[in-house]
Amino acid sequence: MNHKIHEYRLKKLDKFHDSIIEELEKLEKDSQSLKELEKEFADFWEKLFQKFIVYQKNERERLRVLKASLDKNVFFNPDHEESICTSEMCFMKEKMNMLQARLLKEMQEEELLTVRRGLLSLFMAHETNVSM
Repeated sequence: MNHKIHEYRLKKLDKFHDSIIEELEKLEKDSQSLKELEKEFADFWEKLFQKFIVYQKNERERLRVLKASLDKNVFFNPDHEESICTSEMCFMKEKMNMLQARLLKEMQEEELLTVRRGLLSLFMAHETNVSM
């Protein structure tokens, strides 16, 4: 009788062990998926950051060209030129800041949506596995 009880307990322990191994394998797969998602997320931000740097560089060059053209072709009074350029630069900076804030907000919303979807699929997969 002790032998049968011992065998029964061993079978249950084996089943539990198999279950743990299976869940660990699933955890490893999920961990790898998260690592890949993290890499994609970092790559996305890096690309976006590089594009924004190019945009800023282009915007600075555009402002420089416009200022030079304005100085050369329109204004002859240095005081008047200075005040206009300063106000225009302030206006452009405000626009750039608003654009930057909007882009950042949109990117964050997109990334939050992506993370939310990933977590939802992870939880749904977990619930499916738990209910089985």
